[in-house]
Amino acid sequence: MRPVRTLPLRRAPLAGEALDSWTEVMSAQLRVPMGELLVALGLRREDESPTNWAPWMTRLTPHQAEHVALATGIPPDFLHTMTLQHFDQRALELDRERRQVNGSFMWARGGGSGSRFCPDCLRKNGGRWPLTWRLGWSFVCLTHRRLLADFCPKCTSRHRKRPHPSHLIPSPGHCDHVSRSTESAPRTRCLHPLAETETMRFDAGHPALLAQQALLDLITTGVGAFGVYARDPQPAMAVLADMRGIARRVLIHMPAPRMKGLVPEELVDAHFRAREHNSALTSSQRRAPLDPGRAAPAYAETTAAGAVAAWSILGQADCRQAAPHMRELLDAIVDRGYWTSPTVTRNWGRHTSPLLEAVHLKTIAPTLWPNAALRYRTALPTPSLPTATASQLTARARKIPGLIWPLWAVRLNPHPQVREHLAAALAASLLLINSRLELPDAVKKLGNLISQPNLTHVLQALRDDAHYEGIQLALIQLAAYLDSHDVPIDYGRRRRLDYTTLLPESEWIALCRRTLTEPGAGTRHQVARCYLFEKISGLPHTRIPAPPRDSPNIRNSRVRFPYVLTPEASAELDQIGRTFLDRNRLDNEPLTWQPPAELLDGLALPRADPGDIDLADLHRRVRAGQTSTSIADELGTDLRTLRYVLDQHPAPATKPTVHGTSRGLKGLHAARQMISKEQLEHAYVQQNLPFLTIQRETGINRKVLAALADEYGIPRRPHRPRGTLDRAWLHEQYVVQRRTLDDIGQETGMSGTAVGARAREYGIPTQNNRQPKSPRQEFTSAPEVLRPALGNSYALRRLRVFIQGIRYPTLIEACQTHGIRPPTLTTQLKRLEEDLGGPLLIRAGRGRQLELTALGHEVVRAVENWAHTLADQSRETWDRATVRHSHQKKRKARPRPTDAPGVDGFPLLLQPAVRTFAGRHRLHRFLQAAAYPTLAAFCRDVGISPSALTPQIQQLERDLQGQLLIRGQCGRRMRLTEFGEKVLAVARPYTDLLATL
Repeated sequence: MRPVRTLPLRRAPLAGEALDSWTEVMSAQLRVPMGELLVALGLRREDESPTNWAPWMTRLTPHQAEHVALATGIPPDFLHTMTLQHFDQRALELDRERRQVNGSFMWARGGGSGSRFCPDCLRKNGGRWPLTWRLGWSFVCLTHRRLLADFCPKCTSRHRKRPHPSHLIPSPGHCDHVSRSTESAPRTRCLHPLAETETMRFDAGHPALLAQQALLDLITTGVGAFGVYARDPQPAMAVLADMRGIARRVLIHMPAPRMKGLVPEELVDAHFRAREHNSALTSSQRRAPLDPGRAAPAYAETTAAGAVAAWSILGQADCRQAAPHMRELLDAIVDRGYWTSPTVTRNWGRHTSPLLEAVHLKTIAPTLWPNAALRYRTALPTPSLPTATASQLTARARKIPGLIWPLWAVRLNPHPQVREHLAAALAASLLLINSRLELPDAVKKLGNLISQPNLTHVLQALRDDAHYEGIQLALIQLAAYLDSHDVPIDYGRRRRLDYTTLLPESEWIALCRRTLTEPGAGTRHQVARCYLFEKISGLPHTRIPAPPRDSPNIRNSRVRFPYVLTPEASAELDQIGRTFLDRNRLDNEPLTWQPPAELLDGLALPRADPGDIDLADLHRRVRAGQTSTSIADELGTDLRTLRYVLDQHPAPATKPTVHGTSRGLKGLHAARQMISKEQLEHAYVQQNLPFLTIQRETGINRKVLAALADEYGIPRRPHRPRGTLDRAWLHEQYVVQRRTLDDIGQETGMSGTAVGARAREYGIPTQNNRQPKSPRQEFTSAPEVLRPALGNSYALRRLRVFIQGIRYPTLIEACQTHGIRPPTLTTQLKRLEEDLGGPLLIRAGRGRQLELTALGHEVVRAVENWAHTLADQSRETWDRATVRHSHQKKRKARPRPTDAPGVDGFPLLLQPAVRTFAGRHRLHRFLQAAAYPTLAAFCRDVGISPSALTPQIQQLERDLQGQLLIRGQCGRRMRLTEFGEKVLAVARPYTDLLATL
């Protein structure tokens, strides 16, 4: 081997200069042919013939690096930075053994691919070439802000594609291409000064300059931290793969008008000019393949257009801002008939980063179905393809109840609210997040609680809400929390428990006795059982063994149950639930559990935080009897939120009293607090007082006292009427004079029940001695034929109906004319015929009109003759009919409702309706119902039956003597009459006063 000799003249390489450029400068300085210098440097053997390939430009072997270092005094490490090996795994992929660059990977350009150049730089530095000009991603000189040149303007050849001719001395800064003008002409060098080449120039801040700077920083550092990669830096190879994938599709699919949305116009025009020029060449002369972007583009204009387009997308601050720019590319792809699925970026090249996938998913998010949006988590800053395994989803399903936790159902309820299936749909949605499960599979894992159409309907309702992104983020965060944390309840096991023995009726009755709660008439027990079942199992109440039959009564009771629940009853129900879990060997699990509410903090959700509601104010309103709708309106919330708050924090019960509830279980509860066992035993047993006397002293109903005595275990005396009654006298008064038992009891100081008991002992048969509600009327001047029908106040009405009815050919026409129902008219005529002793009419038949019988004609004549006398009859005749027989005592009238005070404070129009508390309540109901489209809609919201509201409105109309509203029918809203509008306007200022009375 030839010994190493140091060069007589040495010239240090420039920073970033390529090894082949430095050797050419040294050869020109020493004035020796290039081949001799390479031999002296140990880069070629003496007996080695010149080739078109110089592997030392790509990678130096250790022996070559050491040899060059000895000859030039340049350290080997520095020499390695002057070859393409310096950019291995940062901007290209290098085969170290063969010392070749993979030209189809990452737009890499190997040693035989030539090099671009900047004319200004060559003029300034004496024809020295930086190594970065060989990279496929170099297209702009940042120093002189101009596009790099690809070809010599004279001979149109690419530079540095082959090593410099070995027998010639280089001419730095000049074209060294050797060619002949004709086949017979000698080969000559071009030697055109490359500094005279013209290329496009850019202003400061041009996107091409910014994109080139970002690429050079990426290649230099090996890490991409610009744009969408700022929060999650990626390796340089992954970032370049992303940019290549986008750039290639921009160059293939985007026409010039669309491309100008991503790339400056002048660069787009230059790219298409280069493309047209390349297409016009023959296949042997063509400088670039017709499929642009697969390999490194041959034209700097094409490289710049693709790189700027990719940078305009990936250079945005985040995926959300990159999505509109990406949309331009995807629209162009779709216009060409290609489908852009969520996984299409997997086909955009190897080594692409997750952030390219995230930008793509963020772009197509508005077009995805709601289940797909959850699957790819498009609401996150960086969406991604699902990664959850089957075992992870099975574990997640065990942590999710069939109905999502109440707080989450309340906060995520969209506008307008979803009344049904919301909780089940949200629970199933948790299994769609980051998973490949389809809708039926997700529903099946939670027990098939919702059908696929209903689930789809709810998801679409969530998507239509303005806070859809916040809803998605809440579900995504909840699913991530469940995957990363242990949950103290296995809901999968609870769904399999047998709930047949949960809260039997006897246990419910005992609970009500302990907590002073009204047990209801069977319905409330069913509702309480369903309530506890949902609380323990997380399933809907319809899955409970022997579920209650669906009816308006059950639905209303379920809605109202949180309003009647008290803290004591809630605690007792919880204790029963814990006992049930203990029986099923689940004593290590809590009764209920909810994920931390902090997961929802900071999210824009449809409903406000229930914790912001003033509990004391809410409890006061509930126990004051204010309707749920008015409470929700005044507190600025909705009914579902109110029910949740009352479920978590029941309103304390008011102190029980016997006033207004003297009978029933509530009266019994009140009586327990008012009279103890010792007090009742002292009065009833020791003082021998009857329950009636104790009632007068305490105000507790005697039947409640009797029930309380049974509960206290106080033996009751057999009931015997006090006082004595003579049988003959009792028979005379009861049977002959037909006096009532109450009248006789008031005269003798006994109750009517006691008198009846004594009558049964004497064997006196029971009979109905009650006087008719309508007293007999004496008409002395009435004709004889009419007198049997004048026994009560309805007589004249029947006669009037009869006279009016015979004027028409049929009774149907008479009813239609006078607004009378046919059954009512028929009944009145039958009673009149019974009183008069014969038929009056022959009904109309087919082809025959209504006819009078002989008795009918006689009655008509009698009525016509008597009508004049009746008009002159003294009012005293009518008054005498109201006078009872002298021996009859007037029955004690039932106490009427107490007049409400402050009537004079209301307008004169409203005074007839506000004289009683009941009237004020009816007026307040009318004011609330007027805001709804129909009375049925109001009844559903407040939880009352329409059959209870309609009589109240009708009674209010009678009090005010006018029609207030016209009921809504199918397809039409309820509307107020002119009188109703007037009443509404007058009464509206008194709404608060009416609500508190």
